[in-house]
Amino acid sequence: MAAGDILKEAGLIIEEFDVKANEDIEKGEIVVNDGNGILAATTSHLGPYFMALKAHTYASETTHKVRCVVAGYVEVQKKANGATKKGQYCEISATAGEVTVFDYTTPGLFSDIVGVCASDAAATDTTMKILLGHWP
Repeated sequence: MAAGDILKEAGLIIEEFDVKANEDIEKGEIVVNDGNGILAATTSHLGPYFMALKAHTYASETTHKVRCVVAGYVEVQKKANGATKKGQYCEISATAGEVTVFDYTTPGLFSDIVGVCASDAAATDTTMKILLGHWP
């Protein structure tokens, strides 16, 4: 499995979004729509979050639309900075488009939550299986 893979098709919701001008998108990247199109999500975005199903290089594409998973079990890009356990929340990291384990020591930042970890991931892993969806 790799970033951008769908783990279960049951309950999967996919929508097509316009890409923000001059933004490049990677497959498996967590994206957000800032009102001008999708771009890689960072901690300055509050969601809702989606996962891009294909890469998109703005300069070489003529149609600037990307299909994204809005909700479902998927494998996303993960920042290699900490282990996660099945059932923990994951949040957007400071690295654009990547998730990390939710910071349980600083509660209250629930707007950063991207999903729930669907399996354990090692600290060095660069992808993570999650249940992506809309959280509080």
